[in-house]
Amino acid sequence: MREFGGVVLFAAALLWLIALVSYSPADPAWFFNNASASSTDNFAGPVGAFVAVASFQLLGYASFLIPILFAYVGWHYFWCREIDAGYTKLVGAGLLLACAAGLLSLAGSAFADGGATNQAGGVFGIWLATGLSSYLNRTGAAILILTLFALSLILSTQFSFGRASTVAAERLRDQKALIGRWREWWVERRR
Repeated sequence: MREFGGVVLFAAALLWLIALVSYSPADPAWFFNNASASSTDNFAGPVGAFVAVASFQLLGYASFLIPILFAYVGWHYFWCREIDAGYTKLVGAGLLLACAAGLLSLAGSAFADGGATNQAGGVFGIWLATGLSSYLNRTGAAILILTLFALSLILSTQFSFGRASTVAAERLRDQKALIGRWREWWVERRR
């Protein structure tokens, strides 16, 4: 049954991704527009058009993370592996989506002209960005959302900033050693 659930989640992730990628504002979608088009251009059909519009309305471009989350859970279900600290990862994934939408709204509003409303982060991202900006201004809101984004990354994955910086430092040391050996070789060759 878990393998079956994994396959279903993979299919849902793929359909969601296809719906997002093939989104067209001209597609008729239930409850969202009055488009007179009789057929949809979305590769996932009318359901895909609805899913894409709803996703972009709520989360903006952060909705591209949803298929990744479905695929991650599907992978664990398919291989019958338990997700360690499942509720913690669920909270982390929700926070990750919210922070991504908020950051996209902050970034999109910085480049938008005065009259246009930017939907890069969707309704939820705009709500989060404007709510935090009213108390902390844009810079403070960006710092807080980036901090929460880093915390959500730790909660939802096994990522460790300490391990990542250690690996980066080791590679940088290896690079310096490689560059030093290359310089010695070049000087020796020129002699």
